[in-house]
Amino acid sequence: MKENRKISLLSNSEWQKIRNKYHVPNQGMNMDSAKEILFEVDKLLKELKIEYFLSCGTALGLYRDGDFIPWDDEIDIDIPSEIFVPNIEEIKEKFLNNDFIARATNRGQTSKMSVFKKGVKVAMGAIYDNKKGYRCDSYQKFPIKFYENAVQFEFEGANFTLPGPLDEYLTFYYGDWKTPIKSYNTNEYLNKNGQWRK
Repeated sequence: MKENRKISLLSNSEWQKIRNKYHVPNQGMNMDSAKEILFEVDKLLKELKIEYFLSCGTALGLYRDGDFIPWDDEIDIDIPSEIFVPNIEEIKEKFLNNDFIARATNRGQTSKMSVFKKGVKVAMGAIYDNKKGYRCDSYQKFPIKFYENAVQFEFEGANFTLPGPLDEYLTFYYGDWKTPIKSYNTNEYLNKNGQWRK
């Protein structure tokens, strides 16, 4: 069994002991590696015909700064739960076959998967339609219109899908998103009105 597959099968407690070898939380990504991994992830998901959205800090950085936020520690991806959940094992296998570590959490409509390669973490999460006008993960909610009005955003010569309209999406989540805040504490940089909380 290849090393990435062995690591992907570790228990959470075993993974925590070694994870810093593969990704250091709360530390900015290597920008060149992040771009390389973003393009590879995009290619693999498109090969599987998986619809996805670059979201949260990744969307903020691309739109505001034209790049990843220098201190961002992961790439954020939202996938509609009706697409992600039935295909989670196929997605995991695709990434394992391309030398990623792939750690999936199967928990129904809020399932998630983190994949790791070259020190970069890509956090993929299911977002479900709560039938009340929102798409939700395990603890956040976003108006469904942001996904219905998604926009194509060009980055490094390629087009990526982001929730839209971007100004409205980012204001909903961050409040004053135009002012960079270097922090890993969500209480400091997310919208203080808490409207995004589920």
